Amino acid sequence: MYVATTNFLVPNATFVVELVIFLLLIGVLAKWIIPPINRAMDARLEKIERNISDAEEAKRKAQELEDQYQKTLEQGRAEARALKDEAAKIGEQLRAELRRQGEEEYRRLLDRANQDIEASTRRATEQLRTEVAGLVMGVVEKVLGEGLTVTDQEELVQRAIDEIERQAAPDEQVPSAPVKAGAT
Repeated sequence: MYVATTNFLVPNATFVVELVIFLLLIGVLAKWIIPPINRAMDARLEKIERNISDAEEAKRKAQELEDQYQKTLEQGRAEARALKDEAAKIGEQLRAELRRQGEEEYRRLLDRANQDIEASTRRATEQLRTEVAGLVMGVVEKVLGEGLTVTDQEELVQRAIDEIERQAAPDEQVPSAPVKAGAT
């Protein structure tokens, strides 16, 4: 039987060849394989960091836009409230102006109606005086059987009208026309 005379702890030629191949393999890995992998990993890391910073920038801009949107929305609401208040104020002013115009128109129509009534009353009074004067003259001429002078007729007519007016308005004092002496 063959007994190993070599110590396994002492390196032999196989070990040295294996060590050289291992070191060559590490050198090849370090020279040609690891640098491209490191560059790819660095590029990937830069891309990730850039994406993170872009995301943070986008988040910041989004927050600024949200703040600006809220501010603009609040300004719009304030302007809408101001416009609503202004419209209500203008509406109230228009309502007051229309009310004032309506009252002025009412007073104007009322004054015109009063003037028309007074004019109609004067015309009716004059017409009534004329008719009464004619009636009085007719009655006087029939009673006396003779004609009267114009002055006597005027005095008689005036007395008759004054008497009729006193009877028509007992509370009012209507001055009577002076009676000429000698008139009957």
